[in-house]
Amino acid sequence: MENLWDCVIVGGGAAGLSAALVLGRARRRVLLVDAGNQSNLAAHGIGGLLGSDGRPPADLYAAGRAELAAYTTVEVRPGEVVRGEPGFALELADGTREQARTVLLATGMEYRSPNIAGLEGLWGGSVFHCPFCHGWEMRDAPVAVIAQGDRAVHSALMMRGWTDDLVVLTDGDGGLDDAQVKQLDAAGISVDERSIAGFVARDGELEAVEFADGTRLARRGALVAATLHQRSPLAAQLGAVSAPGPIAADALLVDGFARTSVPGLFAAGDLSAQMPQVAAAVASGSQAGAAVVQHLLGEDVGLPVPPWPAQTAVTAQYWERHYGQRGHIWSGRVNAQLAKIAEDLTAGRALDLGCGEGGDAVWLAEHGWEVTGVDVSDTALARAAAEARERGVAEKITFERHDLSESLPDGRFDLVSAQFLQSPIGMDRAAMLRRAAGTVADGGLLVVVDHGAAPPWAPEHVRKFSFPSADEVVDSLDLDDAQWERVRVGADEREATGPGGQRGVLIDNVMVLRRLG
Repeated sequence: MENLWDCVIVGGGAAGLSAALVLGRARRRVLLVDAGNQSNLAAHGIGGLLGSDGRPPADLYAAGRAELAAYTTVEVRPGEVVRGEPGFALELADGTREQARTVLLATGMEYRSPNIAGLEGLWGGSVFHCPFCHGWEMRDAPVAVIAQGDRAVHSALMMRGWTDDLVVLTDGDGGLDDAQVKQLDAAGISVDERSIAGFVARDGELEAVEFADGTRLARRGALVAATLHQRSPLAAQLGAVSAPGPIAADALLVDGFARTSVPGLFAAGDLSAQMPQVAAAVASGSQAGAAVVQHLLGEDVGLPVPPWPAQTAVTAQYWERHYGQRGHIWSGRVNAQLAKIAEDLTAGRALDLGCGEGGDAVWLAEHGWEVTGVDVSDTALARAAAEARERGVAEKITFERHDLSESLPDGRFDLVSAQFLQSPIGMDRAAMLRRAAGTVADGGLLVVVDHGAAPPWAPEHVRKFSFPSADEVVDSLDLDDAQWERVRVGADEREATGPGGQRGVLIDNVMVLRRLG
């Protein structure tokens, strides 16, 4: 096919240009589509890039495009890829369509910062998000760190390497707990919880932070915690898996060869990074370009290359990042539906599927059960084991690592519990639960609790998602009615509090099935 590109690179920032250079030098036919508007264009200069320290970002990109002009197999085209289909058929905003053997996503990320008056005009200069990029310029200056929770502690202690005149502004009460305040105080960093009205500037630089009460705090710089978000739905349209992290809400999962969960789809730069830096983007683009070349040679002439990551590896990577994004994800409390169901049962052997950080497993052990907890995340299992030790039930719980699509613990159990065993990445959940049902002892219970609807505080696209009913879930297991009794199958409502303190009603699908002896 004449118009079949070896690789289409989406994004012409540091990562995309770097990858295109590698591919061009490898004599590959490449189309780079660049929508412009790179996130760091507002910055006065690039901090920490060898050979270009302090260079304006626009100059770097212009030089990169000029270098690519020497390679006739590389076309750089201004535009935007608005849609992607499996098989790598891409549609651009001007209506043209392109077909590629491989795609390399280098679209960068959108930086979402708090809505503070005056921030936009100072962003990339005296108001910034990365100490490695701007810390040198703020050395020994009075700096504010605007963040909450673990992010505030991490950012402030990082910035302590450049200046000792620091104050954390939480922009309202409740941003830090007592332990976090003490940790900052030990490093000589104060905390101010007042609400922020805006930034005050003079000659294009930060002069002070103004509070809602009208007072001002003189500051020359402000490190503001920004969250990175994907700019377009393209990665999702092509089937790539993303996961939340401490900085990026939905960075793509890639392996050591820049490969996403979709064969032939690569990613580089901020889109797949947890430390956004130009130097890192250049390096990841170069690595990704080399990986694409090797992948193509594997198809063309049989070059030995590592097999594409299996789905099980992607699953493990997703949940590792999920649990690694902060110190603890869950409250440590038992799931409410499990507590109601199990509190009057005679204790025996229990299997907790997807045990996470151990809230359910520890509660069951405290109520006399001999528990096996399984999860695919080593981080989650380590936290669960620590929780069991702290609550004095470690001898009653065995934690094992399993990908439930591949394996389960040996033996039979009087209670098999699957509490909200739902995942944003693809899995054959019905098959998992059907296999888990095979571990239930005669007279034992299979207890499955699902989301019957999205929480009222969930994003709009999640609230629109159609969740299966309890009957539909049970029917999908295809269990023999002669061997299983439906003790309870239906929906239940309960009041709950969301992550931002919102009160609302949650709908749970509750399914309790007994294996007949």
